[in-house]
Amino acid sequence: MTIAIDARDICALDGSRGAGIGHYTWSIVRALCALTSHPLVVAVPAAFSRREEEELKAVRPQADKATGLRVVRMGRRRLPFVGRHLVTPIRLMMERPDLLFCPSGEAPLGWRGPSVVTVHDLSVYDHPDWFPEGDRDNWSRRLIFPRSVRRAAAVIAVSRATRASLAARFPESSGKTVVIHEGVSLPDAFARASQPDDLVLSIGTVEPRKNYATAIRAFDAYLRRCPDRAAGSRYVIAGAIGWKAEDTLAAADAVNEAWRAHAPDGLVRVLGAVTEQEKWSLLARAGALLIPSWHEGFGLPALEAMAAGVPVIASTGGALPEVVGDAGILVAPDDAEAMSLALAQCLLLPDGTKELVEEGKRRAAAFTWERAARETLKVLEEVVRV
Repeated sequence: MTIAIDARDICALDGSRGAGIGHYTWSIVRALCALTSHPLVVAVPAAFSRREEEELKAVRPQADKATGLRVVRMGRRRLPFVGRHLVTPIRLMMERPDLLFCPSGEAPLGWRGPSVVTVHDLSVYDHPDWFPEGDRDNWSRRLIFPRSVRRAAAVIAVSRATRASLAARFPESSGKTVVIHEGVSLPDAFARASQPDDLVLSIGTVEPRKNYATAIRAFDAYLRRCPDRAAGSRYVIAGAIGWKAEDTLAAADAVNEAWRAHAPDGLVRVLGAVTEQEKWSLLARAGALLIPSWHEGFGLPALEAMAAGVPVIASTGGALPEVVGDAGILVAPDDAEAMSLALAQCLLLPDGTKELVEEGKRRAAAFTWERAARETLKVLEEVVRV
């Protein structure tokens, strides 16, 4: 069985990994490369680095290193729609694969054959006001995604919450959708600081769905309870500045101005996009990870924090309760007061969160990319009846 993988979202146009779907695509492709001896044909963008291509080849089973993996680079075109939906499928079909796996959730319109798609989130349908105007009524939302789900031989949902949303909006998916959770893997050199900072960390693109403005108000309320902690406390948001970020940035400016005498350099810092290395460095020092999102299709930062031994405060939005379970503090996304109290619990009484931290490590250990790849491969093989 030859598996084609449409991995064009594995990195951004500048070659950076990115968050969300890009991270998932890299992780599941790498894990499949390491797991299966089936021949793989992987379509990637031109910006995909040679180093990472060699890494994919290096993890292949020994007997298949030379012949079992073919990476097909798709060049940038003046008409991206044509490249994505016509050129790419034609190029992949030349390799005569048995099926196409689409980690980003959309199959090219020109693909002719069995496909399996991974669905991450349906927020653009349920809450279009959270997204740029162009995303609310574009080709993807109206045609490509619904068609991909309808034509797919099987659908993978990254959480039970996503599967429920998918079934409600696309009932035809109900009988062919399987839940396969994402995974997490700590960097080899990761080491948690013996004395974490009074650092509250959030990870993810600055956009309305992330609800950072509420989190900033909660951080401000925590400091008003404990003003003596202000000089040494920081709230850091590590994520690209996305769309409709004005409310978050204004809230950060207001808190920084209010506490200027205690912290001239600012208590709330919006860093923008960070590298993987920078992200894990922040997690090593964080006193708490705060995920205030209105909705998450999965919530990978919560899993990464649990694996790293960081106390997790997460909202009840979407799949977060499913991922965090009893290993974190869950609060309503609109309850800044509850978030503030949870911050005090984590930062002022760290010994009281030790059981949560240990439970988080145990829980995170069950979420591996090897398991995700094994379950994904089973779905792919069942489609082709290997």
